[in-house]
Amino acid sequence: MSAAPSKPKILVIDDDDDLRYSLKRVFSGRQYEVVEANSAEKGLEVAEKEKPDVILLDNRMEGMSGIEALQHLRGINPNAMIILMTAYGTTQTTIEAMKFGAFDYIMKPFDLKKILSITEAALATSSDLDRANKDESSGGISQEDVDGGIIGSSAAMQDVFKMIGQVAASEVTVMITGESGTGKELIARSIFQNSLRSQKPYIAVNCAAIPENLIESELFGHEKGSFTGATSQRIGKFELCDGGTIFLDEIGDMALTTQTKILRALQEGEIQRVGSSETIKVDVRMLAATNKPLEEMVEEKTFREDLYYRLNVVRIQLPPLRERMEDVPLLIDFALKRLKQDRKAHVSAVSPEALASLMKYTWPGNVRELENIIYRSAVMAQSDTILMKDLPREILSAVGADMSSPKMPTPKKEAAKEAELESKTAGEEVLLGAPEENAFDGAYRLLRSEQGNNILEHAERELIRRALEEVGGKQVKAAEILGMTRSTLRKRIDQYDLG
Repeated sequence: MSAAPSKPKILVIDDDDDLRYSLKRVFSGRQYEVVEANSAEKGLEVAEKEKPDVILLDNRMEGMSGIEALQHLRGINPNAMIILMTAYGTTQTTIEAMKFGAFDYIMKPFDLKKILSITEAALATSSDLDRANKDESSGGISQEDVDGGIIGSSAAMQDVFKMIGQVAASEVTVMITGESGTGKELIARSIFQNSLRSQKPYIAVNCAAIPENLIESELFGHEKGSFTGATSQRIGKFELCDGGTIFLDEIGDMALTTQTKILRALQEGEIQRVGSSETIKVDVRMLAATNKPLEEMVEEKTFREDLYYRLNVVRIQLPPLRERMEDVPLLIDFALKRLKQDRKAHVSAVSPEALASLMKYTWPGNVRELENIIYRSAVMAQSDTILMKDLPREILSAVGADMSSPKMPTPKKEAAKEAELESKTAGEEVLLGAPEENAFDGAYRLLRSEQGNNILEHAERELIRRALEEVGGKQVKAAEILGMTRSTLRKRIDQYDLG
């Protein structure tokens, strides 16, 4: 016979005997194994021995504080989900709790349903993390890939890499096109690094970031006194880049007058500083990039046709990320390795569920958006793995993922026990952790901690929602319960989007 699956284990660390008893009774009734400790020091010992899945930790106890214990617990069991409990919450405590890896932070006194919901979400997260850790990663990227920054195993990207190899050693001008965020500058840098000019200067210029009245001075330099503010001579990018490679990004944003001078630099290999009649010879290889439709701009006379053909000798078209989704796992691996290398981040993996959601997203911002999402999710992650709960809500919403707190599945055979326990706890004190305080004091503290200075509106919305739920959406009855007219209730329903 196979061994019965072990129960999820919860450790309660609190010096309040009554609270520990209440929590143990509640969780034991839900088929969880509960262990306890009456001090932080004792809790560390129990945690090391019992290896709990979730730890409920009081912040204010004799001896070691909860925040201190939290840091020690992260070292003992990095994957345990820790919920900090306190009756004396401050902004700094909340920040420190989350900074040191707490799963959540809850104010005493707390609602029974709230602590159950948070604990079950923590247990579900712990379960997700276990699965993620057991899932063997395949493929991956090398340190060479991280240093280079260009990632992709798709057929489309392999074609791009082949073109880089073909054009790098030549002197040909290359036009790189593609949507914003696809990595055009990385391609330009790769061409340079693999070229015969790799030991010479490389300068990248974002044409869209420089005001129109300054871009000629930026590119070609100027003489002292050539215009207001020109207090000294300036050497431009083309002159500084003599013998090397210049990359003009967003060249479609360049004014026609500047385009004329760029064309001359390409055709004749010479430039003039602003305010000078002297011609300066330059030997510069030019790479250019744009996300704009240059062909249409040529027809509209907003981009010079002769310059277009001069730039477009070889064209490398970068595919949008949505057309090479097989590269997403590699790009995520790259982003995590780069993050760990540059910022000493602790995150090194993404759970299968989170990866599945990321694979469904269409990535309108392409690779740049993906990197930003991974960086953001890594900051929110409370372990070394990015889970579903760490992904931004807009991503989950876009892919139709469930954004509610994860719940531990309840087997059908446990339904009767659940119902029985609900009936037992229905008459119990609703607020745990404060036997001497009434429900209104607890509710006020809870709302104050969660909603800041907007607690009246939040309380009214919740009362209306519950009243409507109680009477099956019948507005007349709900208005009677709430003590307001039906018209007022309708206004509130519209105001709070409860319809």
